[in-house]
Amino acid sequence: MVFITLFGLVFVAGLILSVRMQKGPARLLVRLGTAAIPLTITAAVAFAAFLFKAGPEPPSLAQLEQDFPSRRGDLEKLLKMSDADSTFSLIAPGFVYLNFDGPFRRDVTNDSNAGLPVGRWNSYREIFGRSGVKLGIDRDRSRDIFVMVDSIGLLNRGHVSGYVHCVPPVQPQSEGRFYACTADQQQGERKYNPETRSPGYSFRKLDDRWYAYDEGPS
Repeated sequence: MVFITLFGLVFVAGLILSVRMQKGPARLLVRLGTAAIPLTITAAVAFAAFLFKAGPEPPSLAQLEQDFPSRRGDLEKLLKMSDADSTFSLIAPGFVYLNFDGPFRRDVTNDSNAGLPVGRWNSYREIFGRSGVKLGIDRDRSRDIFVMVDSIGLLNRGHVSGYVHCVPPVQPQSEGRFYACTADQQQGERKYNPETRSPGYSFRKLDDRWYAYDEGPS
């Protein structure tokens, strides 16, 4: 809002100068610069909209619940595979993270030190594609997994939805676990608080350990 206000003031000042200045190269430059301001604002707004809200919303909890029976076989398979590859905190369609202690982002295809065989990675990606999982698997230190179906936006404007599988026991005070795994509840929700920056989330229990889950903004 401040950005647009400043450009508006500059635009008005440019209009006044372009009228009062004498003819010459300086007035031509002022007019060209003033004419460019609306285009700059339009481009900036469009770019911001693209960053913070581009594309359709990810699946709702109701949609995830509806799709769960048909997706469960693939979700269980991903769970077993990721349990066997538990040193990876993230396995995505385009890269993997080796562990929980650093930003070791690896492209398996082009990095011999990635630690995950290309054939194994392709097996993950085949299931991702078949089951509509666009973002891959996120794992916390407690061995809970978040199968991230889709997301929208960035920073405190975005959120991601998918399926969380929690390992027992429920630990209300445990940090770093997905929120569904720290609450002994059938469903729960918390709105994002911009003052405390407490992340938003919502979840709905689907079975003994599976939840439809949405996290963000954060």
